[in-house]
Amino acid sequence: MLNHVVLLGRLAQEPEIRYTPSGKPVANFDLAVPVPSKDKNTQPDYLPIVAWDNWAEFCGKYLTKGRQVVVEGRITTRKWTEKETGKHRKAVEITTSRIYFADSNTNGGGGANGSTGQPSTGDGFMEIPEGAEGALPWN
Repeated sequence: MLNHVVLLGRLAQEPEIRYTPSGKPVANFDLAVPVPSKDKNTQPDYLPIVAWDNWAEFCGKYLTKGRQVVVEGRITTRKWTEKETGKHRKAVEITTSRIYFADSNTNGGGGANGSTGQPSTGDGFMEIPEGAEGALPWN
């Protein structure tokens, strides 16, 4: 069996970063994914994305509304009962395993002026800040 999703889209809002009672970071945001259609007015699908631990911190530090990313992960469901009404609820989300930038720092995202504020190396990539190598999610 296989549960693997790869999505290309833009952040529909700033990532919301929270912490569990044990201090584990979690990020939530919606990803606007275009729907293939001949009708140019077709609205995108807005898919809820959840990132944990280092990926959550990565989202809070580097992702902004409008930024184009590729999200790899799996489809997950959560079920709960509302305390007030006793109503059973269910949410379907994409839990990330990896996130990649799919745009440059100067096109459509990465801050109000299209930049992350990080110095550029001149080749389209930003420099990794001094001492940050151990904090990156892929280390």
